[in-house]
Amino acid sequence: MPKILIGDAQVHYHVYGEGEPLLLIAGLASDLYTWKKALPQLDKRHKVIVFDNRGSGLTESAAAFTISTLSDDAAALLRVLDIEKTHVVGWSMGGNVAQELALRHPKMVGTLVLMSTFMKIPERSRFALDVLIHSVREGASMETFMMMMQAWCSTQAAFEGRRASWNKEATGDHLVSIEGFARQKKALDGFDTSSRARGITLPTLVIHGTEDVMVPPQFGQDLASQIPGSELLRVAGAGHFLPAAGWTGPVLEFLAKHPLSG
Repeated sequence: MPKILIGDAQVHYHVYGEGEPLLLIAGLASDLYTWKKALPQLDKRHKVIVFDNRGSGLTESAAAFTISTLSDDAAALLRVLDIEKTHVVGWSMGGNVAQELALRHPKMVGTLVLMSTFMKIPERSRFALDVLIHSVREGASMETFMMMMQAWCSTQAAFEGRRASWNKEATGDHLVSIEGFARQKKALDGFDTSSRARGITLPTLVIHGTEDVMVPPQFGQDLASQIPGSELLRVAGAGHFLPAAGWTGPVLEFLAKHPLSG
């Protein structure tokens, strides 16, 4: 479990494969294992770097942070790994971090893939997340919290015939803490690229599920419309969680069209 010190944070990261570097940035309440189903396809062609953002996984940090802080963490990790330029894929909140990385450290980013993300958090989702945080602080379990996150991020089809069930006792081994989640959510509240996304001028692919409830498809369309020359891929039937089979192929094709050495 390699870690490096970045500012006041011990950042947990892994590196897989060989080839042009590809940085994957996870979303809200997600850690580097978010990418486990995609890695077998991606690391055949790329040197894949994954890491835990502050507030999730095994990264250790006590201080408050912003999305800009997380983008600076990513840039610092790349420098430690002697990577001057990389492809970047960000999912959900990771797409916000990726946008900031491209705006704050443009020379380090060769291409950008933004999945299930936005320029400013949808107000309904902001409200729902605040309610979930409050419910845990009032006594709800993290298991219940994560089940509600699943409900928001999955599709109608994923719940056909499914019934909620609970363990009698919490396992206590979940890598998401409510305070870490709340700190990430606060960082999201302060994120807004609606007046800055046009400053992203590198090759960009925006990917969005047509059945996304957490971040409705219009948000992905609006994001693509603001980034000059960007491409928009709609994944039919997908929710906020995008199945690896629905995006790894198109992403690899996109990256191959825009090599870092080009």
